[in-house]
Amino acid sequence: MLKVDQSKKLSLDVKTRWNSTYFMLSVALRYKSVFNRLRQREKTFTCAPSDDDWKFCGEVCDRLKLFADITEIFYGTQYVTANIYFPKICEIKMNIRKWSKCGNEIIEAMLDAMSAKFDKYWSDIQGLMGIATLLDPRFKIDMLHVCFEMLLGDESIIDCESKVHEIRELVSSLMLEHQMESEQENTEAQSVFISAMEANEVMSIFSARVARKRPATSLSRTELDRYLDDEYVPANQENFDVLGWWNVAGSRYPTLRAIVRDIFAIPVTTVASESAFSRSGRVLSEHRSRLTPDLLEALMCSQNWERNKAKDDEKTETASFWSCLDDIQEGLERITL
Repeated sequence: MLKVDQSKKLSLDVKTRWNSTYFMLSVALRYKSVFNRLRQREKTFTCAPSDDDWKFCGEVCDRLKLFADITEIFYGTQYVTANIYFPKICEIKMNIRKWSKCGNEIIEAMLDAMSAKFDKYWSDIQGLMGIATLLDPRFKIDMLHVCFEMLLGDESIIDCESKVHEIRELVSSLMLEHQMESEQENTEAQSVFISAMEANEVMSIFSARVARKRPATSLSRTELDRYLDDEYVPANQENFDVLGWWNVAGSRYPTLRAIVRDIFAIPVTTVASESAFSRSGRVLSEHRSRLTPDLLEALMCSQNWERNKAKDDEKTETASFWSCLDDIQEGLERITL
């Protein structure tokens, strides 16, 4: 049986999905010569695109390709997406500015509408996404400066500095919150340790001597200061695992690592999770309506895992799947019919 490559199959667009328009036009461009030949052979084929139509189609595809590529990156589920939000958003903004002077009235009008939408929505989550960018050892605070200057314009240097300062203060407040929680959890352990230290006269004298020699500047430096002063990870490093970096090198910054755990867990888009559960209507029907929420969740998750089997580690995936089923089984046993 011959397998059809879906990427080469002609399709129609869906008005509510812009990427379907891009896929339709990009595939149609491959068959430009076929359409021209069909016009010569079939007299009834009177709606063939003209050369100007093909040219306009190419210009639109060149611009939509950027959005399609970045959207595909944002849809990823096998890696962190929060830390790449700002750089990719800046890339979109800069290209919109460049394309707005292309000379094509239709494209310029389209980009004006896109720019208005962009300015309306991009700032809603800039705080959390800014923290994610700052906590990427390849970017840190310099990437925030670059991004805000590109988004707000070179004439808004003061505003850019203010935005960067706000994000840094937000990280500092999160650090303080995590430190307070950690101190509350470790109060009893610390009191036991201090009592033991006070009972040991030698250790008490040693601690006092070390405290006198420690520079005053080191006392005021926070984890964030030390992290920002450390060397950057090369930005061109291929297949960089930011979670792996924080798991190893990030052990020097325990409070920041706790913040990373919370911030990097935020996906840029919810499309991946929504698409996994959008098929629930095919599972729940009038003939099959007594599935429990837990069992329905297991079915949806197992389908998603099966489709990503080639990307995931099979051993880890299988273990996660069966552990989930065990939990479901225990829940079903507690249900009284």
